[in-house]
Amino acid sequence: MRPIRTTGAIALVGLSVWPAVVRAHETGATAQSPDSAVPFVVAIGVSTFLSVAVGLGAVRHYRTKLATDLVHGSTTRIEMTVLLFVLGLVALLSAAAQQPAAAVGAAILGGTLAWIARAGGVSPHDGCADAAFGAILLHRIVEGILVAGVYAASAALGLLGLVFLTVHAVGETVAIGGLYAPVGRGWGIASVVTIHLGFLVGAFVGYHATGILSTPIVTVFLAAVGGVLLVTGATEFASTIRRRRLEVAPDPRPEP
Repeated sequence: MRPIRTTGAIALVGLSVWPAVVRAHETGATAQSPDSAVPFVVAIGVSTFLSVAVGLGAVRHYRTKLATDLVHGSTTRIEMTVLLFVLGLVALLSAAAQQPAAAVGAAILGGTLAWIARAGGVSPHDGCADAAFGAILLHRIVEGILVAGVYAASAALGLLGLVFLTVHAVGETVAIGGLYAPVGRGWGIASVVTIHLGFLVGAFVGYHATGILSTPIVTVFLAAVGGVLLVTGATEFASTIRRRRLEVAPDPRPEP
């Protein structure tokens, strides 16, 4: 039950801090920041280290559970459903707070792509794992670009935004680790590390090219990510219901 309680806590934190996440996603920084007590490289490094550490812990947890619990698949689907729904909702609300009309269109597009790609994939979660991975990787790249721009304008505001984004990234990391851990330890580790490498690449680009993303582009990206995660969460929920029905259904074969 501990993983479910942890998931619920992450979900509540995600919903409670989403206004701060919106502010961290806002663009338009122009002024240059004075020297910060915390260098940008150090702040980004600590955030990434914490997120990856949690992700690797999640992979280890789910791998251990896979080896000891025969109903691991159902339990994981419940947790993934909650995480994907909350992460998708936070991303979509962040986009809708900036440009509602564009956010709706992009969310529909992202959700449609996730629905088309829902079948197949290497994970027991089928195409949901791959769709969520692509969406979260894109999201982390965009966040890296934006937080670098905010940090350049105001180190204090950038550091505050980075703190909230790190909490948000922990939820994303646990979701990705849980989706790919059943495939293998290497798959789980690689998926976790890759999404945060994307964040570092985005931060590098944003640091050297401030203002590269306009508000409309950020809105489209965030809304599309939200649409993908909401649809994958709904798909996971439907899979959980079907699996539970099969588990409780009587065996139609006659006894010998």
